[in-house]
Amino acid sequence: MADVFTLLETDHRHAEQLLERLSSSEPGSERETLVGKLAASLEVHMRFEERQVYPLLRELDQKMVREAETEHVLARDGLAKLRELVGAPGFGAAVDMLHGGVGHHVDDEENEAFPKLRAACDDDQLVDLAARLIAEKRNADVLTAELEMSTKEQLVEMARVTGLEGHSKMSADELRAALARM
Repeated sequence: MADVFTLLETDHRHAEQLLERLSSSEPGSERETLVGKLAASLEVHMRFEERQVYPLLRELDQKMVREAETEHVLARDGLAKLRELVGAPGFGAAVDMLHGGVGHHVDDEENEAFPKLRAACDDDQLVDLAARLIAEKRNADVLTAELEMSTKEQLVEMARVTGLEGHSKMSADELRAALARM
């Protein structure tokens, strides 16, 4: 079933892809664009988790929420460092630092927090949260960039969540276009 945690896991894959691209990037406009995309995407992701997901998790595991919130602070610091060093020596080390922190956070969420939350939330709540996440991405103007990076499977999951009719017969490009218009 498509739910908010499936979409948040897709966000994790997108962040990992962008960090991999950044680790091998050269100074210049492409690197600056990638840093901008990563920062915009992670900001929406973290803000959504803090406002919508962590209050639910707090009822189940307050310690896990405190750790996740600390990791978000560290991720924001890492993003600021990427912006600062985008054309300077040390950029690769900043990417590695952020990648390590994000990787740890992703492991915690996907292996501990999300399973707890899936068990505690009903299906309607999970789908409602997914629709809210997509709306926030659209409002923050990050949805289109994320759609471009998404696999066909990821696009199908988004289409299910949004109730896009006929999605099972669409190509990846058709799904991207239809989801962007919604």
